[in-house]
Amino acid sequence: MKKILLATSALVLVAGAAAAEVAVSGNARMGIVYDGEDAAFSSRVRIVFTASGESDAGFSFGASMRADQFGGNNATLGSGGTTNGDSTVFISGGFGKLTMGDAGNAPDALVGQVSGIGFTGLGDLNEIAFLDTDKTGVLYEYSAGSLSFALGSGQIDSVNDTISLAVKYSTDAFSVALGYEDHPLIDQVSALGSATFGGATVKLKLVDRDTAADMAAALSVDYSMGATTLTAFATDNRNFAGQNTVGLGVAYDFGGGASLKAGVADNDTDTVAEVGMNFSF
Repeated sequence: MKKILLATSALVLVAGAAAAEVAVSGNARMGIVYDGEDAAFSSRVRIVFTASGESDAGFSFGASMRADQFGGNNATLGSGGTTNGDSTVFISGGFGKLTMGDAGNAPDALVGQVSGIGFTGLGDLNEIAFLDTDKTGVLYEYSAGSLSFALGSGQIDSVNDTISLAVKYSTDAFSVALGYEDHPLIDQVSALGSATFGGATVKLKLVDRDTAADMAAALSVDYSMGATTLTAFATDNRNFAGQNTVGLGVAYDFGGGASLKAGVADNDTDTVAEVGMNFSF
């Protein structure tokens, strides 16, 4: 993603102090979506402000926030300190990385989802949801070679005080990740494996929730041919209510941050579809 550098060496507190930087990046999309009954135009823009610096002691620090078409980046005492949406503050060094803000779920950081389709994600029908955490949470991450570890928590003493941990082992050819979430009302275990064979990447995700009788599963296959990528996915018991979904999508990368994406999916209730453009800058 291309970034517009707003300030280099913007903050110099004393002679010899490390420089701080503030950069702006963003993304946008436009297209047509069909929800099974009606078609509609859809567009969105997001601007991301990222600040970073390094202390004389050798550790790094930074923050980021996202400006959408609507607000939501401010955490206040009046809201219980739980609404710090889409903004983070971090410090990092040899000890790892500690982030506060909208980043409190360890499996979300390391386990992730199978591949989705469409220029909006087509309703995230490929995803098996992680448990809720408040927007003002904490996440600790540490990596050593191919092994990564994460520990997260939602806001203290809130209804979404979810404790989570995850571990991931990754190489150029494959990766495996395992995560655990402990919510006051629900526990959940997630696992995801990914492997690449030539131009194809296969992902399989399994999720076990202690309040559900059966596991949920999702599978995706991406196949790249130059600038074109074909994606297919299928889920079983995706929302722990027996819902199954299948989807097929195509993406074409024009370069320079512009791509065309289209997809169609069936979720047992409706057949939905979309086609549009994604931009990053």
